[in-house]
Amino acid sequence: MNSVYQEINDGLRAELRQRLGRQRFRLWFRDTTVVGVDESSVTLAVPNEVHCAWLQYTFGVELQEACDEVLGEGVRVCLKVSPEQERRRVVRERLPDRPQDWDELLARRRLPPTLDTFVSGAAGRFPVMILKQLLEGGAARDARVFYLYGDCGAGKTHLLQGLEADMGRRRPGSALYLSARRFTQRYVNALRSREVEALRAFETDLLARRLVLLDDLDELAARPATQEALVRLQERCFGGDTRFVLAGRQHPAALEGFSDRLRSRIRGGVVLSVPTADPELLDEILADRSQRMGCRAPDDVRRAIAERTVSVRGAVMMVERWAAVSSGDDAPLDVEWLAELAPTVAATAREEVVQRVKDVVAEHFGLARTLLDQPTKIRTAQFPRRVAMYLVYRACALPLSQLGQVFGLRSHSSVSRAIHEMRALRSQDAAVEQLVDGLLARL
Repeated sequence: MNSVYQEINDGLRAELRQRLGRQRFRLWFRDTTVVGVDESSVTLAVPNEVHCAWLQYTFGVELQEACDEVLGEGVRVCLKVSPEQERRRVVRERLPDRPQDWDELLARRRLPPTLDTFVSGAAGRFPVMILKQLLEGGAARDARVFYLYGDCGAGKTHLLQGLEADMGRRRPGSALYLSARRFTQRYVNALRSREVEALRAFETDLLARRLVLLDDLDELAARPATQEALVRLQERCFGGDTRFVLAGRQHPAALEGFSDRLRSRIRGGVVLSVPTADPELLDEILADRSQRMGCRAPDDVRRAIAERTVSVRGAVMMVERWAAVSSGDDAPLDVEWLAELAPTVAATAREEVVQRVKDVVAEHFGLARTLLDQPTKIRTAQFPRRVAMYLVYRACALPLSQLGQVFGLRSHSSVSRAIHEMRALRSQDAAVEQLVDGLLARL
């Protein structure tokens, strides 16, 4: 579409959206586009004859008024049936509308991760080799703690879950994967029961495993009681068969909010760096992931995805969406569809997290996403806004001043107060704690 057609198309769509409302516009006009313009008329392509007749009968007046507003009076609106628009309509109907629907679709299509399916460059082969040796009982036989560290999207979660799956096939139940958040929940629940047997059962269950795999270790920052419980477990495993494999974003020496005892335990074990993928490796990852999802992405699609995203995680999520809706189709989606698969594009990895948080919170509470962007007096939106601020703070550790900006606040004190309130609510109300942890798990 040339620039003139694009400008007219955008103007008509904006006017129609304002006149009809978001729902009716999406239902009837999202599959129409400008395909012709002359001195006396503008032509819109529509999917089929039924669609054409319905638009003329039901929305003819609104359509002409929108055209008069954009192009001036005297320009007629003509509708033309287009096979290409019909195909786009059919494809778009397959696309999930909500983030939750996308999550469910991808969960059904994904194959379980394994160590063999981890795509690594030369620098990433050593951690994979060490973890494979763990399956055989080797890999620094005297070491009881292994620590993987690397940026978000480096593949630490894939390695831990793959190690759990590979060990489970050899010895069912001998490996247990937990996020740091889930580990904390289990420990806190045991404490809250006020029964010695509950705490003992918590420790016994973990120490009965060959491998305890703990992801997102950074989540334990400023949680001294949980850190002490982890240290006690590591001390008790000496002389036994249990080994701990931990994963975090920072080198052990750079971990903030951690006790000296825990840092010492980690540094005394085997520390492995998982490097972030370079452009060449990212392309290989996208090709492999899309093929395992049922449809290998062609070169131009992979290049476009790499250009649109700023993190490995974002690129993998987009190629998974592309493959999920392209598999089984005689003509896989072309590059133009990437805007439909990921309409919100971030400039930084942190912005991807912010946008994901707002999408998830808006969908959960049934709110318009715009209510989370700016302060509002609508009472039903105030608690969800505090939840969203807290989730962004937990997920990507934005400075309070920047966190305030993404929620339309001028003062960081308002953000600090919101986070403090959410912490208090979590400690006082189990339902709020469960809500927040459930939303965090979806990010």
